Amino acid sequence: MVGVAVREIEFRAGDVSTVAEAMDELKSKGKGWVNIGPGLTEEQIAGLPRPSSLGQWFSGRGPAIPMGTWTPSKKRPAMLGLEHGTGPKALDRLKGAGILLPAESRKVQDHAKTGIVLEVGDGVSSAELVTWVLTAGKALCPIEIDDHWVAQVHTP
Repeated sequence: MVGVAVREIEFRAGDVSTVAEAMDELKSKGKGWVNIGPGLTEEQIAGLPRPSSLGQWFSGRGPAIPMGTWTPSKKRPAMLGLEHGTGPKALDRLKGAGILLPAESRKVQDHAKTGIVLEVGDGVSSAELVTWVLTAGKALCPIEIDDHWVAQVHTP
């Protein structure tokens, strides 16, 4: 089994360059992935509702706190996902809030439990994708979050 190195990057919405550079590096290799989510405080984590195990199993919704995942590929378009717990038709709600899909992207799914999945064209910059995840994630988050984000870069 091949090992995976994980590097954590803390950043703010005004400067996504370090995350974008890491994504560009993975894109050139055509493998790896990046997870992006809010950097929550201990108080915010403690205040989140805790569903029971049975409730999680039968729930029709994803996780309360949104998390984006981007994966490159040399053989097909890159994929961008956003898990969230706001229920069905999240893209309609985002559109209503003025948050449009990134350029050159196509909806693959918009599911209540497994989230949004987009196929992303090669012409979209990594910085634009990170910014979209932050904007959409904040809009779909049920709690007030600060401008403190964490990216986990997974490199095989």
